[in-house]
Amino acid sequence: MPKSRTGIARTPTAIAVFAAAAVLAVLAFTGFELTRELERGKVLRAEVERSHETRAQILRIFSLLQDAETGQRGYVITGDRRFLQPYAEAEAQLADQVAQLERLYTLQHEPTDAITRLKALIDRKQATLSAAIETRDTVGRDAALAFVAAGAGKAAMDDIRVAVDTMVRQEADSLSDLTRRAEARTAITERIVGGLFVLMTVSMLLTTFLVWRYIRTRRTLLDAVQATAARQTAIFDSAIDAILTLNPSGSIETLNAAATRMFGWEPAELERRDVSLLLDLAGDGEAAFLTRLGSRHGAIDEGLVRELTARRRSGESFPVDVALSSMELPTGTHIVAVIRDISERRRVEEMKQQFVSTVSHELRTPLTSIAGSLGLLAGGAAGELGDKAGRLIGIAQANSQRLVRLINDILDIEKAESGQMTLDMSELDLRQIAERSIDSVRGFADGLGVSLTLQEGPIAQVRGDEDRLIQVVVNLLSNAAKFSPTGGAVSISVQPETRIARLSVSDQGPGIPDEFRSRIFSKFAQADSSDTRAKSGTGLGLAIAREIAERHGGRLWFESAAGEGATFHLDLPLSLETTVETTTERPRLLIVEDDPDAAEILRAMLDQDGFTADVVPTAREALTAVRDNGYDAVLVDLQLPDANGIGLIRALRAQAATRDIPVVVVSADIARGLARGRSLEVVDWLEKPFDQTRLRSAVTGILQRLETRRPTILHVDDDVDILSVTASALAGAADIIPATSLSEARQKLADIHPDLVILDLGLPDGSGLELLSDLEDETGKTTPVVVYSAQEMDAALGHKVEAVLVKSRTSLANLARTVRRLTQKRVP
Repeated sequence: MPKSRTGIARTPTAIAVFAAAAVLAVLAFTGFELTRELERGKVLRAEVERSHETRAQILRIFSLLQDAETGQRGYVITGDRRFLQPYAEAEAQLADQVAQLERLYTLQHEPTDAITRLKALIDRKQATLSAAIETRDTVGRDAALAFVAAGAGKAAMDDIRVAVDTMVRQEADSLSDLTRRAEARTAITERIVGGLFVLMTVSMLLTTFLVWRYIRTRRTLLDAVQATAARQTAIFDSAIDAILTLNPSGSIETLNAAATRMFGWEPAELERRDVSLLLDLAGDGEAAFLTRLGSRHGAIDEGLVRELTARRRSGESFPVDVALSSMELPTGTHIVAVIRDISERRRVEEMKQQFVSTVSHELRTPLTSIAGSLGLLAGGAAGELGDKAGRLIGIAQANSQRLVRLINDILDIEKAESGQMTLDMSELDLRQIAERSIDSVRGFADGLGVSLTLQEGPIAQVRGDEDRLIQVVVNLLSNAAKFSPTGGAVSISVQPETRIARLSVSDQGPGIPDEFRSRIFSKFAQADSSDTRAKSGTGLGLAIAREIAERHGGRLWFESAAGEGATFHLDLPLSLETTVETTTERPRLLIVEDDPDAAEILRAMLDQDGFTADVVPTAREALTAVRDNGYDAVLVDLQLPDANGIGLIRALRAQAATRDIPVVVVSADIARGLARGRSLEVVDWLEKPFDQTRLRSAVTGILQRLETRRPTILHVDDDVDILSVTASALAGAADIIPATSLSEARQKLADIHPDLVILDLGLPDGSGLELLSDLEDETGKTTPVVVYSAQEMDAALGHKVEAVLVKSRTSLANLARTVRRLTQKRVP
């Protein structure tokens, strides 16, 4: 019994010891499991922090690239090196930021192929940025803009965007997977701890406390992870652009909230539907998506942008920009489509075009009439004006010209910004440009009591657009005159240097304030508001002048000291071509004579009398020569090897282009010629052997006839005021025949053969350019045309006309000079 009692006694003890050992083991095991779970929690928290930091680092790098690109574009467009500050800062930080991202990826103990690809793309993008800046520095703005427009930088940026999106998405997927696995491990631990808690209610109070603490910590961590995931989802769903994921055949897989709002379809309704339900695509819906999009295989790997037409659920169509990129997923390659509604952009562009069209036509045309009429009145076209009336007319004329300059400046800025400013390049003397500019500004300067002086110097040959360069110099001169004191002087100099020709304009004004120098060439820039009111102006002139200078491959800059005036310099590349001396054009005659000796004697006599003569031996060659070269008169022998001279004269009279050309008959058989051709208009009949005095008298009569004949001009314009003002300006210089429409102009052309046509582009029954085909005769010879319109003409059609003059930009005096030049008629 004692033994039994001892054994029994020992049993509880053993049990107690065993229980105690078991409890200790359980406690130890429980503690061990809890410790492991806490360590896993720390690892999860660290991984969450690393994932967040990694994604933030990726976006930080992408933001730096965007800053660099913005700075580069600003510098390429403006040439202002301040735009390079964000570029330089981004370049300085990129290497460190990429290294930090690489360290974060290394902590994950995973392959870094994504980092390698991202670094390669960044290097590629940096290369395109630096190449554009280098092109801007070495070649110029146009070449840099062309390089940027080529799309290499955009393609690199699109690749980077795709890589960044892929890396961020992979990080989010990795974190989500880690969270799911952590939740599974947590559930197992909770079951173990719960079972042990039943067996050790009393002894496991401490364990219970640890479990409770663990659960609370774990829940907090899970809440943080869920909140982060919800925040990420909200970011993507709050995007203003519609985002769709498609399979390679073009079926819709997912779409974000913006897509639902844009198209009006719910995600469940579009799942597995073809994207052609939303976007207009060519081709069969069963074909591959890229095939229907009209793109080659593999193009989407580098990013693809298309402008398409989209449809809402209601059937409404609207324009969109679609950016496509590939997305690699475990299930294969998919396509991400980012869709932006550009309806508002289109509307704004249309409003802008309507505004420009209104300013160009509806304001330029009446202003041309107003300014022209006031100029004629001021010039005495309606008789001498009284002092009071003259002052009022002068005020009205000055302010109309001010309004004209404002409209022209606005249109020039719009054309410069849209890249539509065209230049008609030719060889010019910069000194002559200065002289013509001074003539244009002299009246304005005299009214301010300021003198303009052009310093002596050699010619400076450049290549440029004469009207645009005059516009630049006139702006510099008018600014110098405005800011010079009464009685002051503005000095202009033109000097050719090693490789450039420099035109300098110096004034005696107050100089340019230091705080204004950095923005003097900016749009709407004025030194101060009070100065703006006192001096007037739009603040656009210098911006336009600099744009014109840079488009000529030159530059516009200034030097100034406070209180000592300012000097503006226009530098243009010096032309290497030599200047050709102009000579007075001699009247040209055609001698139709098959006897070479007689033809040479005639040519020599005419050369002595100041004529240039060509010789052809046959009637066929004569008709071709007259058609192609436009001679002033023709000397015809009646005996020709291929035809009779009378037949040649009849052929000339039968063609509209040669109907009025003077003809002198030189023949050995005048009597028979007179009998057959008496009805033909012939200036004189000279019989061989001819008398030089008689020949000189006959040909001189032709010259007098040419000089005294008033040219006939057909003016086509639907504005009767413009027709009236132009007729007044050209009075005495030509006979003006008006026409207000294409149909009326064609009727007039059926009756007359004008020497020149002045043509408006905007006519009630079509474009004035439609009349060009009616101005060519059966021989291919065309009537000279001067386009005088408020609309800008396509530069590609410039070869079809003699001159293009823009209403409100071209004065009536300039129009008259152009008409005199083209008709070879001087106005007394």
